[in-house]
Amino acid sequence: MLKISALMSAVLLAGCVAPPQEVAPPPAQGAVQVECGVASPPGCRQPAVPPAFNEWEQKMQAETASADELRQRAVDAMATLPVKQRIGASETVTTEQVFKSNQANGTRNIKVLDSVVLDLPWTAKATQEHKNAMTAIKDIATLMADNRGGATIYVTVSPRDLRAKKVNLKSGTAPTEAGNPVEVKKSADKNVPAGIEHFVIQARPWVSTIN
Repeated sequence: MLKISALMSAVLLAGCVAPPQEVAPPPAQGAVQVECGVASPPGCRQPAVPPAFNEWEQKMQAETASADELRQRAVDAMATLPVKQRIGASETVTTEQVFKSNQANGTRNIKVLDSVVLDLPWTAKATQEHKNAMTAIKDIATLMADNRGGATIYVTVSPRDLRAKKVNLKSGTAPTEAGNPVEVKKSADKNVPAGIEHFVIQARPWVSTIN
């Protein structure tokens, strides 16, 4: 089975002020303070968030921040090239996923990393800067795969570039050093401008139960 580095080498071919809110009076002495809910009385107590959800949310934030740092590393790697040879659009995409915990009742929606998107121009393909950006892309996929058990790199080009034989659509799968699969899938799409390789590094969804 190919190593991921070998597989990546193949990829190289104004609003108004709201009025002040009324402060709810403190509960009467001796009264039992109930948790807030539908039609709750004034002064109700917001239910505490279970520690498991808080810890998981922090982990999700850290993963997203790491992926975004790598995205920026790819952009910076090509930033000194002429304008038309630099990375164009790039984005770190998040989504919400519902999680439940074995340590608490209920569920919680938590923002998680979904994918990283980058557009790399063909004209920079032979440069060291392009190779450095591709290393960052590989590292994004490795981060996702090792955290979640697998990741996919989608590479899309224009049909015009495909007809010109600038790229082939050979795809494949290679493991990270930890043994998690990274799959590369190539395709052509008329919505991709000529001269651009459109990369989407896609993370697998998390398992929905937090242990």
